[in-house]
Amino acid sequence: MSQPASKLRLGAFYAVYLLLIGAVFFRMIPHYYRTPYQWVTIGFLLAFLFLFLSERFFAKMPDVFIQVVFAFELAIILALIIIPSGTAPKDYFTNLVLPLCGLAVWKLPEKTAKRWVVGFCLFSFTTMMIYYGNLEGLSFGLTYIVGCLLIAILGMVTLRSDQARNESQALLAELQVANQKLRDYAKQIETLAAAEERNRLARELHDSVSQTIFSMNLTAQSARILIDRDPERVAGLLDHLQTLSQNALGEMRSLIQQLRPHSLIENGLPAALRDHAAERFEQDNLKVEVQVKGKGHLPPIVEEGLFRIAQEALNNIVKHAKTDKAMIQLKFVNDLASLTIEDQGVGFDQTSTKSATGHMGLSSMRERVESLGGNLDIDTSPGKGTRIRIEIRTTKDTKRDALHDLDNQETGKETENV
Repeated sequence: MSQPASKLRLGAFYAVYLLLIGAVFFRMIPHYYRTPYQWVTIGFLLAFLFLFLSERFFAKMPDVFIQVVFAFELAIILALIIIPSGTAPKDYFTNLVLPLCGLAVWKLPEKTAKRWVVGFCLFSFTTMMIYYGNLEGLSFGLTYIVGCLLIAILGMVTLRSDQARNESQALLAELQVANQKLRDYAKQIETLAAAEERNRLARELHDSVSQTIFSMNLTAQSARILIDRDPERVAGLLDHLQTLSQNALGEMRSLIQQLRPHSLIENGLPAALRDHAAERFEQDNLKVEVQVKGKGHLPPIVEEGLFRIAQEALNNIVKHAKTDKAMIQLKFVNDLASLTIEDQGVGFDQTSTKSATGHMGLSSMRERVESLGGNLDIDTSPGKGTRIRIEIRTTKDTKRDALHDLDNQETGKETENV
């Protein structure tokens, strides 16, 4: 329970206890009215009330001081019982012990409070036995023991309930902070992955399209020089210029397709993998077999993440595996999806630093898979090929979908600019 709620509940207990003290006051004072003990009784009751309220208004008092106050209050109750009166029901004063049981539980450590509750029970039982005698005193004494225990148990239960709720709220706050940190970390991973993808595309533009455009510029300059000197050669240069422009257009379309695969958006991951396999064969003569087993739903960001991993894996195969064949298997079983990219190439030693530097894309794959909440396993050794397997739950993550949609909007704008 929150702190204000605890104070509110403690205030309610005090209100009940004050009503009980008021009931004792108005019940007993008429029996001492116009007697020599009238003002003595009123004075003792007011003193008891003052000590009781002091515990309320001086909440930070030491435990020892509270116990001293309890001792004085018991002395006041005992004095009220001893004051002579022919008609007063003395057991009524023993009701004043009940609020003390509640305060002991709320104000003192648990072990100390239990000792005081036992003391209050013994005090009530003993005074009733002495004042009323065996049978009647026994009935009164047991009644007040039950009352003390009930109030003490009620106080302990409510106190522990408050403590449990305070701990739950504190734990919830810690979990919220941890969850926010995880979300921030996931965003950072996604941002880094996007930056890495953009850097790769920038390198591709520099290594392919920019070189082609440079060749186009040289060809156009040569044609302009030869248009007057040797017009017959200009036609060949223009044909070559047309070929270069078509190649540049094809490369641009390929890069745009990598930046934002149309088939992935329109037809889903299986179709995108098949289309990309066909592109790799045209570009790199890499024969990629795509197998899809089962059906399942993946959030858009998960589909894009798996597609990027497949792209990177095929890039590594082309660069390092020394093979012209690869296999991609997408499998759905219940709520689990797995993507396997396998080749029969030269493989590599995962423990070797030299091999690791040649396969830096593996670390980005692992980070991407972890950001999606999946697992990545790499099985490879020199001369035995490489198998990369990713497993991920097919449960839809609306939070990631929202982030993905936002990223899609930004990427779409970049594509239009290209």
